[in-house]
Amino acid sequence: MMTNFEILKSNESLLRTLVLNGVRICDIEYLEMYDDYRRLVREGHKKTYIVSYLEEQYGCPVPTIYRVVKRLERRLKV
Repeated sequence: MMTNFEILKSNESLLRTLVLNGVRICDIEYLEMYDDYRRLVREGHKKTYIVSYLEEQYGCPVPTIYRVVKRLERRLKV
């Protein structure tokens, strides 16, 4: 079992990059949904269909889906 300090220290470089770029750690809960979004885009589906599908699959409001996609697509400075 690790302490809070140990986990932070062992991942310090990555965590600093996340903080400097304003990455929201809570977005981890949307990773599966974003994977589905990317798959559907690759398959050539229209955005309105994709968002409707994700809303139904994940019970997530449409505005939230658009916000999450925008955040997860943003390029980071490393």
